[in-house]
Amino acid sequence: PYGAIKAEPCMPAQVIPAMCHGCGTCVAECPADAITQMHFTDAQILAQIDAALEVNPEEKILGICCNWCAYAGADLAGTSRFEYPPNLRIVRVMCSGRVDRDFILYAFKKGAGMVLVGACHPYDCHYIDGNLKMKVRMDALAKALEKLGLTPDRFRVEYVSAAEGVKFAGIIREMAKKLKELGQERIKAENEKLQPHLERMLSKRR
Repeated sequence: PYGAIKAEPCMPAQVIPAMCHGCGTCVAECPADAITQMHFTDAQILAQIDAALEVNPEEKILGICCNWCAYAGADLAGTSRFEYPPNLRIVRVMCSGRVDRDFILYAFKKGAGMVLVGACHPYDCHYIDGNLKMKVRMDALAKALEKLGLTPDRFRVEYVSAAEGVKFAGIIREMAKKLKELGQERIKAENEKLQPHLERMLSKRR
């Protein structure tokens, strides 16, 4: 969003460090997977997802939250002692624009019960419009996953500001309630049915 990537015909693209603000949106947007982000590489984020879903993944809600709003909202919920279920596992990114569709696919491949992408409110993104770019990608992915058989409630995008600890806690309580209603057996069966599709979708990007 800052014009930090310089691309000229017949020349390798270059990143201008002085113009880069470190949101990571370009990493997720790049169709060739040719960009990475220091400290928030794909490998590092996928490793965090592995750790978060290591035990009983079907019981877990994986939250991928932007640093400035949703993650701060989660922190406020904790420090203010707004109660929500303990089965949430959060992976922090600087901007929701960094959330690659592969992170979502990988989480469900690992057996996640639910996945939440937490972002700044529209037009309030710390990095101009990273959240809007993310929403376009995630809307397309949600439609594809629903066609493949994923219960729509299992994948959500929510806007939470740094001051909305109450809202964040409410979202997690709502998701946990729905997860319990769906039941572990249904989650496992759904995940198993999705496996070949998820593997195919992931392999196309590797």
